[in-house]
Amino acid sequence: MNDQTPSRPAYRLPATDTLGAAVDRALTAARDTDEQLGRVMLVVTAAAVRDILTGHQPDAPFDAGSLELAEGEDGSLFPTGRYWTAACDERTFADAIGQTEAGNAVHDMSEWTRYLNDDTRDVWRPLCSEMPDRDRRPVYRLDLLRAAAVTLDEPSPAKAPREPRPMVEVMVCANERDRYPALVDPADQQDGYVRPWFDLPTVRLIAAETQAEAVRYGHGSVNTVHVLDGTVDGQAEAVVLEIGWMYLGGTKRQQSVDVIWPNEDGRYAVGGHFDWCWYALDKDGHPQIPFRPDPA
Repeated sequence: MNDQTPSRPAYRLPATDTLGAAVDRALTAARDTDEQLGRVMLVVTAAAVRDILTGHQPDAPFDAGSLELAEGEDGSLFPTGRYWTAACDERTFADAIGQTEAGNAVHDMSEWTRYLNDDTRDVWRPLCSEMPDRDRRPVYRLDLLRAAAVTLDEPSPAKAPREPRPMVEVMVCANERDRYPALVDPADQQDGYVRPWFDLPTVRLIAAETQAEAVRYGHGSVNTVHVLDGTVDGQAEAVVLEIGWMYLGGTKRQQSVDVIWPNEDGRYAVGGHFDWCWYALDKDGHPQIPFRPDPA
């Protein structure tokens, strides 16, 4: 066997910069495709529940607020046949249409929900609350009202970084009851929900009220906010935490505590867009979804 030094490359490749740019384009296209797929399948899942309960009559009245989905070994979701009304009454499709019809309907729906998987997790997970594990598998409760409201528009192309826009002072709400003052960037919305930035006194108020709700309704039903105070080198410091108690008994317990860091103005974005579904209120206290600030 002759060990000779190669005299030429075995094959030719594109320039490194060209190849890197192609990889970036391909990955961006894949992410956009996954996002669009997840959005469409969320709406299709909400439509499937409606069709089951109305016998495929789109305009017929029905009552469904959330749907139970379990995660399979491959990471995809499948319906269990259980759902809740808008008033949070637990029901099953078998109760509504009979065992045989319900079994067929759940099987058909799973053909769509299987696309709610690890590839599309960033889209569907914010619309779900985590339930106790069943048979060592994660179980979720999908908010059907939010799923039905997801827009079907394709993701817009990446835009050049924009200049920072001025914040607008507005009242926001997430539960039709508690209202808080916040600063909002009108351009920073997701399906009409805003990302409010609260000052620390308001965060303390939110913390007190979320903790009171947890005592009233149970820690598994509400995320609580906490403000920890301390002093470092004579300087007062505050750390803001959000605790998702429902995660503690599941497989994602490492996600149960989130540190909320302030922005450069010392404000905190508690709840983000979809996590808490913050919406802006107009001057009369009515919801504005999407938010359109009054012209200057």
